[in-house]
Amino acid sequence: METHYGGQALIEGVLIRGRAGVFAAVRAPDGQVVTRELLLDPRRRGAMAKVPVLRGMLALRETVTFGYQMLLFSADIAAGGTGDSLGLSGERASIGAAAAATALFAVLPNLVSRRLFRKRKPRAKSGGLRSHVVEAGARAGILLGYIAMVGRLKQVQRIFAYHGAEHKSVHALESGAELVPAAVQRFDTAHPRCGTAFLVQSMLTSSLIYGLLGNRIPLGKIGTRIVLMPLVAGVSFEVLQFNARHLDSPFVRLLNAPGMLLQRMTTRQPTDDQVEIALAALRGAMAMDERLGTS
Repeated sequence: METHYGGQALIEGVLIRGRAGVFAAVRAPDGQVVTRELLLDPRRRGAMAKVPVLRGMLALRETVTFGYQMLLFSADIAAGGTGDSLGLSGERASIGAAAAATALFAVLPNLVSRRLFRKRKPRAKSGGLRSHVVEAGARAGILLGYIAMVGRLKQVQRIFAYHGAEHKSVHALESGAELVPAAVQRFDTAHPRCGTAFLVQSMLTSSLIYGLLGNRIPLGKIGTRIVLMPLVAGVSFEVLQFNARHLDSPFVRLLNAPGMLLQRMTTRQPTDDQVEIALAALRGAMAMDERLGTS
């Protein structure tokens, strides 16, 4: 069964995105399930939603924006609040997150590569195949190190368990299984359309794009990587969409393998209570789509 649902883990909760919008379910300290939905504005998408690469840039922006809004909501609910007093505007957050991601995964790896090559060969240029390989390695090392570091935190481990619950629920829906914890728990915690897979694909795509275009844009190494980040995100989105439609291909499964393996670090086996939260979010997103005629 082909579906369009995906999501992310929250603090004591799960967000699921459908065609109409996003739906979050969060477990409050008293055990109650608190929900919130946010509708996508069709006018914001327009013609860009149909243009390859550009639609990926828009999708990433929306994902960060709504994800941040719901993360604030879940944090307030988990702390015993109501979530009603929050100003759920994520536009600034999306800009801040994009800037942080650019600095961490585009600028910093290039600085590491340049510094290493200057130490070994002070008069040598920092370009070339070897420098791109070193930069790609630094980018992968930063990502793995960051995930390993935050994964040691107890609260993050719970978020990773909700991440696993989200994947299991989407797997169950796609397989036509009954949407109850006992049936959902039989599925894997890794999913090929996960955001972790997007990060891996972005690393591969960035290495290719920087290698092909990096010396053709007269902005310097750092400026080039900043300017090309939206293109990297857009191309990575298209590759993941293509892969999701061709999962039966051995070649596509090979391409997806790094992202699937990395999810062993970003997911944990959830409890039945956590799966119930994921299912509440999934049912909510499905009900939104049915109510608004977008299913």
